[in-house]
Amino acid sequence: MVMHGLAKVVDEVAGKIIESLDSSFQELSRDVRKIIERELEETLRIVDEMVEQAEKKSEMIKSRIQSLTQVKIRGKKLEQIEECIDELIRKVLELVGEKAVRRELDKYLEKILEEAIDIVNVRNVKVYTNEHLRESLRRISENLSRKKNIEITIMDEPVETVFGVIVKSIDGSISFDNRIETKLERIKPQIRKTVATLIS
Repeated sequence: MVMHGLAKVVDEVAGKIIESLDSSFQELSRDVRKIIERELEETLRIVDEMVEQAEKKSEMIKSRIQSLTQVKIRGKKLEQIEECIDELIRKVLELVGEKAVRRELDKYLEKILEEAIDIVNVRNVKVYTNEHLRESLRRISENLSRKKNIEITIMDEPVETVFGVIVKSIDGSISFDNRIETKLERIKPQIRKTVATLIS
């Protein structure tokens, strides 16, 4: 549309110039026409290039906007996944905390204590837990101490946990964190993968 309009204008101007020339300048008129035609071709070529560049630039901008949109969508999706994971972990911890307070998880407490002791693998250990689990842990540790023929000391110093233990060698050089929060953190990549599959 732009090129057509420009060509029309140039033609009109060329026509007026040619018409105004005297018949004695017909040869000059032909030269002028040739010059005008060359100028017209050059002008149209420049206009074509400008339009082409504008189109390319437009495509680049469009492509960039699409890329940015995709990045934003991906970012939003990752944000939603993290929110889902955080909510899932919060609910798991809430449920476990309620059951732990009611002492419904004592048999699991023994398992995680034994697992941590086996990993630390020394004859004399100290164990940390929260205030609510301490009494259950004392009772459980007596049985486990006899079973494994080791010395287990339940420490009065509480650690922050909903459920679980931290077991250390007496000198503190070896330790294993077997709290549910730590376990959930370890399996977070798997949780993320599962959640991503569900919401994709």
